[in-house]
Amino acid sequence: MTQLNGKNFQNSLTSKRVEKPAQDASQGKNGRERPPEFDQPVMLKRSPMLSRAVLWSLVGFTSFTVIWAAIARIEEAIPAQGKLEPKDAVKEIQVPVTGVVKQVFVKDGQQVKKGDLMMVLDPTSVTAQLISQRKIRNALIRENQFYYNVLRGGANFSVSNLKIPQELTKLAKSRTTLEAENRLYRAQLTGNAKQANLNAEQEMRLRSSQEELRSRAAAIRLEADQLKRQLAQNRARLSNAKSILAINQGILSDLEPLFKEGAIAKLQYRQQQQEVNNTQTQVVELTEEGQRLKLAISQSEQRLKNTISGSYQDILGKIAENEKRIAEIDSQLNKVIVDNQNRIAEIESQISQAQVTLKYQEVRAPDDGTIFDLKASKGFVTNPSEPVVKVVPDQTLVARVFLTNKDIGFVKEGMDVDVRFTSYNFSEFGDIKGKLISVGKDALPPDETRPYYTFPARVRLNDQMLMSNGKTLPLQSGMEVQANIRVRDRSILSIFTDKFFEQIESLKFVR
Repeated sequence: MTQLNGKNFQNSLTSKRVEKPAQDASQGKNGRERPPEFDQPVMLKRSPMLSRAVLWSLVGFTSFTVIWAAIARIEEAIPAQGKLEPKDAVKEIQVPVTGVVKQVFVKDGQQVKKGDLMMVLDPTSVTAQLISQRKIRNALIRENQFYYNVLRGGANFSVSNLKIPQELTKLAKSRTTLEAENRLYRAQLTGNAKQANLNAEQEMRLRSSQEELRSRAAAIRLEADQLKRQLAQNRARLSNAKSILAINQGILSDLEPLFKEGAIAKLQYRQQQQEVNNTQTQVVELTEEGQRLKLAISQSEQRLKNTISGSYQDILGKIAENEKRIAEIDSQLNKVIVDNQNRIAEIESQISQAQVTLKYQEVRAPDDGTIFDLKASKGFVTNPSEPVVKVVPDQTLVARVFLTNKDIGFVKEGMDVDVRFTSYNFSEFGDIKGKLISVGKDALPPDETRPYYTFPARVRLNDQMLMSNGKTLPLQSGMEVQANIRVRDRSILSIFTDKFFEQIESLKFVR
């Protein structure tokens, strides 16, 4: 239609040029204008060159745009949110023992140095418990030493400083008495206190004595009875003298340290020494008398064997009975010793725990840093499972951010990162460059803050402060950050093609 209009426009011009002389002729000779014979409208025609120029301009612009979009590259960045934190983790200070805080020396935001005293616990109850446990342990140790002494045949019954049950004290005394009786009986049998048991020879001699004594009993009964009474009296006096000697020697031993310390008079101490000497003399005399009686008995051995044999049997029976009673007492004492040892072990464990508790009565800073989230105050009861304070280390800050599953695919360590801070407007203060130094190998489960799986990552900052217009803006742990991880360069055209192919792909799932 444009061409048709062009032809009409050209024809109209030709007609106009042809009609002009006719118009001039129509004016006539008299000079008056004559009306035209017909009137035709004028049509304008567009130039073909202009149309081509517009068309080629559009084609060229479109081609240039497509080529530029295919060649031009832009950076693709993955956003990740997180916060600043020290390179080393925040120190959560937990008191490993339960106690009551006596005094707190720090407050939130305060700078501390490694080893600074932050708080102390009240040691009163722990100290009292430790003293009590040590007293109980020492008493049990002394009690066991007493029992060991009794089992070894000791005769020291100084139990004034020991809290030993009365029945056990009676058992110990009974055992010592039985041991003394047996020593006496063995001395009567053998004449030697070191011998404790009868051997085969003694049993044979005992049987031989009995046979010989029966054959001569009628002839020597009167004399044998007299010698037996004399010997029995001698032995009784000797036993009594030895007992008195043992008692006097024990008294002398008890008085000796008192005498050295000046607690008793010298005369009293000398009198006791004289008592010991007199008793020793009496024992010697009785011993010599006993030897003489034994000599007389040996001369009338045949007459005395029947009496001595009967005496031996009686003594052996008593020894056997005493040994049985001693074994029963030993069993009871050993059981008490084992029980005490178990109690001592338990108390030792409690003492060790109390010592550890005393060791942790002072809470000190583990590193240089800033006090944060202080929960303890005077009278606060500590719980070993809960921190009482946190210390933010004075170290290089890093950004800890979290990546989603859809963004983790192209992220690798060493990538450049732009870190922006929520506290400082980016358009006014800018950002800090950094580098990705670590990426989590596994996803963290959802939580209240992030209800989806995330991968933790850490970004090292190139600067530890934000510079803007000559101003230094400080950074501190806990600041919220927005990190843009530059993963790759891609063409502008690929952005549109990706959107296009996504739409095409979505058509597959249209029902």
